[in-house]
Amino acid sequence: MTGLNLALRALHLFGAILWVGGAVVVALTAATAAETDNRDAVAGLLRRAVLRVATPGMLLAWGGGLSLLVMGWAGYQRAGWMHAKLLFVLLAAALTGVLSGRLRRWADGAEVSPAFLRGAAYGLLTLVALVLFMVFWGPLRMGGVD
Repeated sequence: MTGLNLALRALHLFGAILWVGGAVVVALTAATAAETDNRDAVAGLLRRAVLRVATPGMLLAWGGGLSLLVMGWAGYQRAGWMHAKLLFVLLAAALTGVLSGRLRRWADGAEVSPAFLRGAAYGLLTLVALVLFMVFWGPLRMGGVD
């Protein structure tokens, strides 16, 4: 494994931790805040947290991950587990976008459902569990690059 490969893997993992950790914490905090009297003051703060932590983390994760994918495409192109992982990551990115949009509308004064916010957090955690399953068990069970 080259130094560049290791650096990209570290960037990818660091970005993924910031992205998912930030989005889950913000979603759960927002769900709790939406049920209190301080909800309007918290909405803008949580929106900024998504923009300053989760979104840059997502960009780092995508940048590192896509670089690794391109560098190893010959091995990954037939690895079914990688295709499944990419699907779960796309769903997680879409859910993060929907969460960010809901927080933006909430910061602008619209109502937000605490149940949706909790569901977004648990949905992200479920998708991450599926991604990890694909990364660790996929190469063993489905063949392909390790």
